Amino acid sequence: MSEKTTFETLYELDVRDKLEKKKSGGSELNYLSWAQGWREVKKIYPDAEYEFERFGENNLPYVYDPMTGYMVFVKTTISGVTYEMCLPVMDGSNKAMKAEPYTYTVGSGDKQREKSVDAATMFDINKTLMRCMIKCLAMHGLGLSLYFKESVAPETAARIKKEKDEEIKQTETTIKNLQAEIVSTAKKMIDGGIDSTAIYAKIEEIGGKKNPNSIKDIGKCEKIIEALKKMKESTKSGK
Repeated sequence: MSEKTTFETLYELDVRDKLEKKKSGGSELNYLSWAQGWREVKKIYPDAEYEFERFGENNLPYVYDPMTGYMVFVKTTISGVTYEMCLPVMDGSNKAMKAEPYTYTVGSGDKQREKSVDAATMFDINKTLMRCMIKCLAMHGLGLSLYFKESVAPETAARIKKEKDEEIKQTETTIKNLQAEIVSTAKKMIDGGIDSTAIYAKIEEIGGKKNPNSIKDIGKCEKIIEALKKMKESTKSGK
């Protein structure tokens, strides 16, 4: 089997647990922050580089047009391959920001209303540069599936399913073992003369059910075992 390309390696990298959320208009979007993305890339490709393109006499990291707004450009290089992406400076509603604030109209008829867009600041430009960098990394494969309906690469999906199935199986085994320990502990306590009513009252108090085999929560099972052991010790000491 041939060695995976840089694109294949980064595309198959599962970054779902690294995603953050932001509100955009009336919806909530998942996104990969530049810090998380850059860290994941550098862990695999330490020689990865990025560059903000600069323009004009003042060497500014953006271009500006009064009609259309600001645009930034970023280059990323991984394993000798360079991609360039651009991104406009936008507000939370994905409206282009300009040097001066402006308004626009949404809706129609009685529902028509005016909304405003603030003037862009250097903070907005800096934030867009970093967003553009993560977008550029997607061209190398990192988190690219986030940009369309496929939630994860097929190869990664198969691996995640296998890991999830193993996790579920392990959890079920742990719960069964804990349930068995509760039953065994309760039986020994009853055989030792401890009131069964008090024992099962304690089990129900913590687990919500008297039958240990119907309690499926690991945390509750562990708390029940600890409580029963304390009850046993307390009875022994005559407290």
